[in-house]
Amino acid sequence: MSYDRNDHRVPLRRIKGTTALFFQSKLSCDVDGSPNAYHPFDDRLSLDVIESAEGKREDDRPDGMLLAQPAPDIVVWVGGKPYVQPDGEFKGYYLSKTSLQNPAMSRTDPRRYLDARHTQYIVLPEGMVPEARVGDLAIVYDPVAKRFAAAVYGDIGPSSESGEAALATLQRLGMETTDGKCSPGQFRDDLFFLVFPDTASRLKQAESWPHLQSTIDALAGEEFAKWGGVPRIEAILKQDPKGGSIADASANCMIYDEFASLKALGLVDAFDFALPARCDRSSAGRLPCAPEIVVAAKDGVLAIERVIGSVELSRLPMSRLSGMAAHLHHLAETYRRFPVATSAVLEGVLRETARCGALEKRIAKCGGRTLAQN
Repeated sequence: MSYDRNDHRVPLRRIKGTTALFFQSKLSCDVDGSPNAYHPFDDRLSLDVIESAEGKREDDRPDGMLLAQPAPDIVVWVGGKPYVQPDGEFKGYYLSKTSLQNPAMSRTDPRRYLDARHTQYIVLPEGMVPEARVGDLAIVYDPVAKRFAAAVYGDIGPSSESGEAALATLQRLGMETTDGKCSPGQFRDDLFFLVFPDTASRLKQAESWPHLQSTIDALAGEEFAKWGGVPRIEAILKQDPKGGSIADASANCMIYDEFASLKALGLVDAFDFALPARCDRSSAGRLPCAPEIVVAAKDGVLAIERVIGSVELSRLPMSRLSGMAAHLHHLAETYRRFPVATSAVLEGVLRETARCGALEKRIAKCGGRTLAQN
């Protein structure tokens, strides 16, 4: 089985003789269900930006006027418009919701929904795990940190992406995030999601709403132990890994050398991952996954584009363009090295490499050396 995500597939797997399904993916942070998830006037007051609720602000400013309202499947609507909480701790905020909810409570009562700040849940696109239903138990495992979080399938997400969980889930995994504006696992591809179909009834029978996290921990923990627990996950990853850190092998040396060079030139301040010790002795930690590599390459391209623009405006000397065409060539090769990741998180190899080529032409027009002249 597999799930079609944009233009590539997220494989769903199952061990023979078991019912649980698992996949590896990124890990985005979701704050839906939190009473302070979204604010009508200022994103700086809320856990996430209004764009995450499919709204739109003027000029993308955090306090810009709303040009598009948040979607009715993400926030509560009453009387043809988004409902704003009239009282309570988060008076003036929109009320966001989750798919797992207590229908016996009012639609405008924040307690009807899971609170992403306190309840560990995962988000799955509808149909991604065909046998799973909202309320089923789940586990999320970080193979780098060697930590897992017990969760419930709490929300149905957009069909265009997989790999999303509540703020509380990320925090249980030890990820440093306090809101939905920062997702440390956004561009990784190695987080392990394990879903236990037909287990929603266990949670429902265990206690009435609201479900305590301790209950979710206990029930999901039991299912996880029966399935084989962390040892079984590690055995799967050892035998047949999907995603994960890109080794500093001969095929990838150029990429890591390029990133080290961009950092040394000050074009990129820092990365969210480590570089090989041979490139940066001060760097320690895990090497990047493929999506993180192409995002870092894009950051490099944008930095070079800013330099070119400054030279064109005579704000920087032409000498600053020396070697930039070669850097663009290396970054274009990085996109080609990881076409699936480039299509998944950027705009595809053809468009990204075409941008690199267009920037090389701007360098040549400025009088800088082209790649052939380097």
